[in-house]
Amino acid sequence: MKVFSPALLALAATSAVAFDTKFYGLNYDTRTNEWGGCKDDNTMAADFNIIKRVSDRLRVFSMNYDCTKRILQQAQNAGLKVWLGLWSEVPDATTGKADSFPSEMANLRKLTEESNSLIRNDNVLGLHVSSEALYRYYVQGAGNSTSGGNDRKGIDLIVSHLNEARSYLRGKGRTFPVAITDIMDMYTKFPELYEAADIVAENQFSFWQNLSPEDGTHFFFQRHQEELTRAKRAGKLLVVQETGWSTDGTNPIVTEASPRAQGVFTQDYLTLVSRQNVQTYYFSAFDLGFGTDKIEKSFGVHTTDRVMKPAVNAVTVGPRLTAVRLSSQGYVIKADRHWNSDDTVNWNYGRLYVEKPSSGRSGKFDDEIWLWDSNSKMLYSKSADVCLDTYGDNNQQTVHTWYCSKDNANQQWNPVNNNLASLNSANFCLDVDLNRAKTSDGKLVPMMYPCTGNGNQRIQVVAATDYPLEFSIHGNGILTEWYSQLTWETERKSNADCNRFTYDPITQLIKSVSNPGMCLDAYQRQDGGNVHLYNCDASNENQQWVLNDITGQIHHANHHGYCLDAPTGSNGLVHLWSCDKSNSSQQWTINPVNA
Repeated sequence: MKVFSPALLALAATSAVAFDTKFYGLNYDTRTNEWGGCKDDNTMAADFNIIKRVSDRLRVFSMNYDCTKRILQQAQNAGLKVWLGLWSEVPDATTGKADSFPSEMANLRKLTEESNSLIRNDNVLGLHVSSEALYRYYVQGAGNSTSGGNDRKGIDLIVSHLNEARSYLRGKGRTFPVAITDIMDMYTKFPELYEAADIVAENQFSFWQNLSPEDGTHFFFQRHQEELTRAKRAGKLLVVQETGWSTDGTNPIVTEASPRAQGVFTQDYLTLVSRQNVQTYYFSAFDLGFGTDKIEKSFGVHTTDRVMKPAVNAVTVGPRLTAVRLSSQGYVIKADRHWNSDDTVNWNYGRLYVEKPSSGRSGKFDDEIWLWDSNSKMLYSKSADVCLDTYGDNNQQTVHTWYCSKDNANQQWNPVNNNLASLNSANFCLDVDLNRAKTSDGKLVPMMYPCTGNGNQRIQVVAATDYPLEFSIHGNGILTEWYSQLTWETERKSNADCNRFTYDPITQLIKSVSNPGMCLDAYQRQDGGNVHLYNCDASNENQQWVLNDITGQIHHANHHGYCLDAPTGSNGLVHLWSCDKSNSSQQWTINPVNA
């Protein structure tokens, strides 16, 4: 295990550049008026050229035949991939709404089956069969008051739409995920949604929660961790399909709709995305040129003239942070998460504690992951969205976590000489005494003491890329690299490094220890898709993986719905296969080598 060297890992400081990041994806409205219509080829081409500057993906809501064909063609010309949608409604006599799914499904069939189809596995990212249809029925419509809350009409209908569309697409060889998009509260109300869809697709707007823009991302993080935990328990990934902040209008439950507020939220949100790898289709690409509701018209990050709004253009996220562990005497320093793996709230959210490194399916792998910012000298907790902080005077210091602020000297640290010293002028160091009395719930907590260099203050800051792991399967089987092939073996190699890999939760790369510079790579989104080693490249989407520390699955981060699979029969090549948490060939046990 190598010890972190800030001098080696520090990134060169660079001057701030306006909008130095990208959106994972952007929502795009194809309409020309409130009642529909579809933008023409020239308008779409101009729109997509602007979107391409800041994203590689767009999401649309419905499937008119001609309009969808135009979208796919112009997106292909611009080098964009598309998340498609079908518009569904739960029939509701009180609102007069009828379900448009049958006609939209007919358009999907027509587009899929025509020669030279533009609906392919290489350009379509996924499909939702409804977008907030459950919310409109159960919150705004008749489902809010019928049957004492036991109305199954909406949920059963939308799930049937999901099954119909997915069955059809799989029969036509389309492997992209099929999902139901709705607000987080609908997934909570109907837990079967987590199991039904290929991925969990949710919307969350802190904007509508009577929160300041400064608090919007913190609130989002807590709700997201709650929903992400439930998605993991179901063996699924989660994609945020809509979030954002409007720049105009008023509403009693909106604290501020302004350019300033949008800039604050977008800055904080894109910073969170870079640290948490939250795949998000931001709402939205452009303001609307029609309608009377100022709020709904003004969510765009660009104006109707395709100019990025100044407060968004000023967003700077900076370079990637470095994932590390704070190791002391065989233990690591952790921070309590907001939501537990058993689907309960953690009332000790943000509390520091000391424990052996995570192993197996602990459900709290991220508790021990910190992100080191070499420019600000801050340590960010991946599990709690807060920073390591110490406060007090020159006689006594208390260490805890607190909301991150680059202007707060209490959050600046110096990892030098195997100590972690605060830079707030008190000359105190982080201290781990394994014989210290524990809390009432059995937790050992770190403390601050004057820097003396004693053994309790020996804190090694270890980069995730220098922290070897073993991936076990089928009892005594283990993931193995052997002459650049990836297999699972029941006998270990004489060179132990052949059974060791590192995982970086920021780049999401799984790197071979025995074959330096080579990473797990999967380029086929299909059952039996090849998994091999390829030159590590953090920008290569084929090399990005997500560890599910509850089910043991290793999800491909971008081939949604596919997982690393070790087929039965010893000494076999691993491959991709449709994710199934009950499949023993996907139930990996991940253990640190040096625990």
